[in-house]
Amino acid sequence: MKFWWGKGGAVVRGKAGRLAVLGAVGATLTLTACESGAQSADADKARANAELLSRSLQLFKDAPSVQVSTKAAVAMGGRVEISVDRENNCRVVAQNELFRVLVDHGGRTWMSWSDTYLDAGASPEGAQLYKELHGKWLELSHDGKIRKSMVETCALAAVHEIADKMTAPGKGAFRDAEVTEQGERLIPLRQGERGNSVTVYAKADGKPYARKIVVDMPTVAPEPVDFQFHAYGEPASVKPPKATETVHSARIEALAERNLAAGLSHS
Repeated sequence: MKFWWGKGGAVVRGKAGRLAVLGAVGATLTLTACESGAQSADADKARANAELLSRSLQLFKDAPSVQVSTKAAVAMGGRVEISVDRENNCRVVAQNELFRVLVDHGGRTWMSWSDTYLDAGASPEGAQLYKELHGKWLELSHDGKIRKSMVETCALAAVHEIADKMTAPGKGAFRDAEVTEQGERLIPLRQGERGNSVTVYAKADGKPYARKIVVDMPTVAPEPVDFQFHAYGEPASVKPPKATETVHSARIEALAERNLAAGLSHS
C-alpha cells in the first residue's frame, strides 16, 4: 500500500516542512506496520484453520470405528449407513430398508433384502428369489460382484481420498460462519470457492470431530455429495446369521446379481 505526500513527493523546505515530511514518513511507517500486522493476523488465522482441518480429519482416520451415511445408487438413490471398524468388520444398512449387509473381519459377507424389494420382481426369477430369500441372508461368494461392491463401500475409499487430499502439505482452508445442526455447533472449513468446493464441518466444542463433509463440485457430481459422520468409537462387530437363516447358493447369487444388484459397482 503506497502513500504519497506533496507534489510528486517533492522536498519541502524549512522547519515546518521538515516536520511535515517527518510526519508523513511516520504515518507511512505506522500504516505499513498495520498492514504487516494485518497480514500476520491473516496468516495466523489461515494456519489455525489448516491445523483445525487437519486435526478434524485425523480424528476420523484414527478412530477405532466410525458410522457414516451417504446417498448411494445401490440404495436406489437413498441413503446408506456404513458402520466399520479397523478390524474390517462392517455393517451396511439402507435407510429406506431395501437391504442389509454384514461383512466380518474374515471377509465373509452376507446380504438380505426386504420383502418389499424381493416382491417387486414380476419375472419368474423374481418370484424364485422371493421364495428362496424371504427372511433369509444370502452368503456371498468371495469373488462375486455384489460382495466386491459392498467391500468397496465399507472401505470408505472416497472419504479417505478426500481426507488425504485436503490435508496435503500446503493446503489451507477458509473458515465460514458457524452453524448449528442437531443441537451441535459446527465450524465449516472450506477449500475452494463456493459452488466448487469441499467443506468439512468440525465440532466447535470439545474434540473437533468431523461431522459432515460436503463435496460441491460440478465436475465430480451435478448435485452436492455429502458424507455425515454419526458416531465414532462405537462397536461395529458382526455376528454371523444363523445357519438356518442363511442361503449359500451360486445359482441364487447369480439370480441376485441379475435382479437385485441395481447400482452396484461392476469393477
